[in-house]
Amino acid sequence: MTITENAFMLGLDSNFYLKDDFESPEKRTNVTWFYPKICAFQDALRTEEEKAEYFSFLDRQTHPQQTDILLYFHIPFCEAFCNFCACFKESSAKYQGSQRVRFVKAMVKEIERNARSKYFEGTKIKYVQFGGGTPSALDQDSMSEIIEAVHREFDLSEVDGISLEGSPLGLSADGYIEMLRDLGVTRISFGVQTLNEDLRRKLTIKASVEQVYQTAENIRKAGIKTFALDLMYNLAGQTDEILAADVHGICAELRPSFVQTYRFNQWEGTRLDQQIRAGKVSDVLPSGSIERAQYRQIKESLAAYGYDKQLLINFFTHLDDTGPIGLNHACGGNGYRASYTLGIGPAAENYMGERSYRNHTNVDRWIADVENGIIPIEQGRICSEDEVENRVMVFFPVFGTVRKADVANLEKYRREIDWMVERGYAVETDEDITLTEVGRENAGNIAFLFYSDEEKARARRTMYLSLKNKRNPFHQDEMNIPRTSVFMQSKLAVRTADPAATPTPTPAPTPAPTPQGS
Repeated sequence: MTITENAFMLGLDSNFYLKDDFESPEKRTNVTWFYPKICAFQDALRTEEEKAEYFSFLDRQTHPQQTDILLYFHIPFCEAFCNFCACFKESSAKYQGSQRVRFVKAMVKEIERNARSKYFEGTKIKYVQFGGGTPSALDQDSMSEIIEAVHREFDLSEVDGISLEGSPLGLSADGYIEMLRDLGVTRISFGVQTLNEDLRRKLTIKASVEQVYQTAENIRKAGIKTFALDLMYNLAGQTDEILAADVHGICAELRPSFVQTYRFNQWEGTRLDQQIRAGKVSDVLPSGSIERAQYRQIKESLAAYGYDKQLLINFFTHLDDTGPIGLNHACGGNGYRASYTLGIGPAAENYMGERSYRNHTNVDRWIADVENGIIPIEQGRICSEDEVENRVMVFFPVFGTVRKADVANLEKYRREIDWMVERGYAVETDEDITLTEVGRENAGNIAFLFYSDEEKARARRTMYLSLKNKRNPFHQDEMNIPRTSVFMQSKLAVRTADPAATPTPTPAPTPAPTPQGS
């Protein structure tokens, strides 16, 4: 019996080179935020010997000084879990008392280990970003101890900013925002997602709309330089009218410095996916066509409220002088070898030139390794120079434009560039390549054009292995995966009917034109 993979498993396998498929409502791909990617099943560092060899660079060479460093902290705690979130997290209630003390001490120790290595000695940090999870789920003393260690151990004399993601639940604590301000935090962001109370309840967002408004006001009163709010679209039950009310509330009433927009991802196998499929959320279900329509609605509405400056593919502002954004650095700084990321904390991702690696997606194991002087990494790979070169073009859709002088080997991508220009997705001048409006709408698909052949195959296998092993494809952890996925249910049914059948993926269709590197 022939086994046919479903569309979800082959989500990165569509023939994006054909215009009809490229603009298909059901094939609007996520924007790429990490590249080259790593996979728990393909890149495991299984022995201490493997780890020692992989990380020997920390003590035998110095960091290239021309490259900026983003210092990223993953704080994996949340006061409550939103059922749409695929990020690695743990309940903050689980890590109190002595466990909280151990976590903070481990964070400080990992800061010290990296800062005092030969590789990072004397390195000036360009940007500091706290994400999660919900960093503000940490109490004031714990957060103070971590930020003070950053100031003590790293050179922040040229830092562009310190940013922290939070929640109204933690940020509303007396003195919390002021503490962050006094420790040098210049930017705070938190997720509104929607202001509709019914949708918020179905998404299990614990903070009330009243707390959202009060927290925004407190951030302004504290004198934090900038703050950003997240808005989601294509949510189940989010009609155009609800979305319009969300945009109005955020732009006209809350008035953040930035609005960050995120499309809803209905990850197969999550609790929310199960509820949506069972009809327990809404009669208005997420779809590719609604997603495209609401993306256009958001852009038009934001511009009408003065948020007409699109800094990144999903970042909008009304400010003329915006200052730096951490994701600029996380996405390569829009240039070849322009920016590296040093990640600290459970599940933090790192990129150091040809090295991509990720910390344990298990808090207890991460703490134990740090305490025992072991580098707390579970996956790492050494990427090819070809993939390192590709990074600037993979990330160029995030920025919407790229200077040709910042691309190491421009003619390597000539076939893809010409294809985009001919079909109206981009405009090329002597100096740069810039996406058109339809190109921005398909930014995730365009990024995929510049994946190496190996990365495309790895992405497909990551998806397959994640579903096969009942893991979240995002980090291959167990976040929001309570049941056997629909994909694996169909697999098991096939294998039961035909014991000789195997779960080997069907080969991908050959795209045209042939991508770079083929």
